[in-house]
Amino acid sequence: MEGWVIRCRRTFLLAGILLLPGSRMPGQVLTVSGNPAALNITTAVAGSQPTAVSNNSTTYTVLVVLSSHITAQLGSNTPVGVTLTINLAAPTGATSAGPVALDATARNVVNNITNVLPQTRSITYQLSALASAGVISSRMATVTLTVVTGP
Repeated sequence: MEGWVIRCRRTFLLAGILLLPGSRMPGQVLTVSGNPAALNITTAVAGSQPTAVSNNSTTYTVLVVLSSHITAQLGSNTPVGVTLTINLAAPTGATSAGPVALDATARNVVNNITNVLPQTRSITYQLSALASAGVISSRMATVTLTVVTGP
């Protein structure tokens, strides 16, 4: 299997907030330190599935005013037999969902974020594949992280 390049994108979504004339929109901050290096699955033990690879070189920083959660999703699904997971360490008081398999559907990865001061935490990506996936050419995967206000 060739290398996968992961590119992060961040968005913000406010749900259920009524803004009155003269009021200010609540602030949210989500930054990502960069994109991880390419993930290449190149080894397998005889009789076993290929050896998964991971990368934890990136971090994210989050600050919210209202209780929020973070979702993650891919721009498109992975090929059959290939899984990309993400694991975001949770800020103080929040809860990480642990490793979450990504696809084109937004999945909760951190819940109950209430920190009003910025906190920086780690992001871990893991790429795994079944032998049945065969040789897959190099591709870029876009992971979108979104801060969603509300439960």
